[in-house]
Amino acid sequence: MDANGARGGDSADVPRGPERAYGVESGPARSGAIFVVEDDRGVSEALVEVLSDEGYEVMTAGNGAEALARLREAPTPALIVLDLMMPVMDGYAFRAEQLRTPAIADIPVIVLTAGAAPRATELGHVDILKKPIDLGALLDAVGRYV
Repeated sequence: MDANGARGGDSADVPRGPERAYGVESGPARSGAIFVVEDDRGVSEALVEVLSDEGYEVMTAGNGAEALARLREAPTPALIVLDLMMPVMDGYAFRAEQLRTPAIADIPVIVLTAGAAPRATELGHVDILKKPIDLGALLDAVGRYV
């Protein structure tokens, strides 16, 4: 994994979209990438390995604030896999900001949670998978979006 969270190859291999302006209604074209936003390094690495083995390009971030920064710089992913409980900015705060930002608001999200999601209504339309993650359920959910 490189310093930007991409797995395999160097960043020159990652297609670049046009500059992102968050006030614009139509965002840049989506890449086929999956963006894993997860603070647990072991879980993140396992997700990257499983998804990469299935042929998906995977980007990562360790919290919601880092993910928002990456979304301003990288091509818009096809899907976000989002942990709810993270330091700095949790999944709820990330999702609220995502929904307020037209250029990224329509990116589908699969939420991962170790417990209940008592504030699930705040997340909008998302798929919710419980940890420990059933890989078959994860891959089925991913396949619906990518």
